[in-house]
Amino acid sequence: MHRPRRWHVTRWHEDPYSGGAYASLLPGGQIGHRLLLAEPLDGQLILAGEAYHSHPGMTHSAWESGNCAARHALEGGARRVLVIGAGLAGLAAARALVASGATVQVLEARERIGGRTHSIELGGIHADAGAAWLQQYDRNGLARLAEQLGLATVATDFSRPLAAAHDGPVPDIDEAYARFLRHVDRSLPLEQAVRGHAATLSPAERRALGFALDGNLILEAGLPLSRLSMAALEEEGVGNGDRYLPGGYRQLVDHLAQGLDIRLGHEVRRIERSASGVRVDGIAADCCICTVPIGALGRIDFLPDLPGRYREALSYLAMGQVEKVILQFEERWWPVSPSGYLRWYDEPANWGEWLDLTEGVGSPTIAGLIAADAVEREFRGRTDEEIAHSAAYQLQRWAERVKSYG
Repeated sequence: MHRPRRWHVTRWHEDPYSGGAYASLLPGGQIGHRLLLAEPLDGQLILAGEAYHSHPGMTHSAWESGNCAARHALEGGARRVLVIGAGLAGLAAARALVASGATVQVLEARERIGGRTHSIELGGIHADAGAAWLQQYDRNGLARLAEQLGLATVATDFSRPLAAAHDGPVPDIDEAYARFLRHVDRSLPLEQAVRGHAATLSPAERRALGFALDGNLILEAGLPLSRLSMAALEEEGVGNGDRYLPGGYRQLVDHLAQGLDIRLGHEVRRIERSASGVRVDGIAADCCICTVPIGALGRIDFLPDLPGRYREALSYLAMGQVEKVILQFEERWWPVSPSGYLRWYDEPANWGEWLDLTEGVGSPTIAGLIAADAVEREFRGRTDEEIAHSAAYQLQRWAERVKSYG
């Protein structure tokens, strides 16, 4: 087996400050629940981040949410603002507030900035262990910033993966998913609706549907079908023209943090609202913008508690589980995809999505993604080294299958 010489394995599901990758809708959840949570509370508390955006799970959504929260704070007359979290939502809010003359302090629990973006160094190159792509590139504000800064980007064409399936030729995944979207009964819970649709299909069509759901829905949301809302089908994911940053998201994050008052290593425990303003761990301000991911929101005491409608909306959100492995080899031994994008359809699902970073970073490096129940199957009781070698084994199985197609 080809063994990596270096690796990095993420464990976002174990991270106390995130609890997962991004917020997905549970059964019964609607996009309206996300938007309700973005509404200011008494002019003193505003929740911001990708979870509270109509296009969740993306860095530019967090960025837009942070900017929106800053506008709400300024419209409410706030001049002293505490921002909790130095991810992209927090940095966006802080920069917009400072630009308008407000006094801002950012409190960050980690000993680094960036939140769920995290560029790591591996064998002399940089790679993103968290968010990696500038998605929906043409309408992405962070992409415009990257262009202004002259940062190198590499396009990924998700519509043209070099794909392989463990049990034979790859079926028409796009058609299987499109057919599902056309015919699924949206009045039912998602898992029940999938079973009903699958019952109308031939064995070959059911095989194609299973692969389509694994790759296009479960891998995107990070939750199994039993824990996903039907509304998840309406939420946008990847798009044509998406690009990644060979130098890592750190380039954007470091630029955005310049000039801001950021206090690292400060995990917020308590947010109190009263007629005189807001106090965060005893620090007084006019308003607090909280960008803590929903997976860690329960670590904060809100006094008084969040209103019932906010708590109900939060009950329909959960952190999707998506993890990444970055593998670096002596040479690029795997088949090269013209798009840089690879798909592996296995049963049960494991490392199903890969991005070949080799051309972008100048070293034989590849990043794999795994999601939902597969995270538990692959990670439980294993060291990072064991996980890295297991992922490399799956990459080799994919490569052998691709070669078998001739």
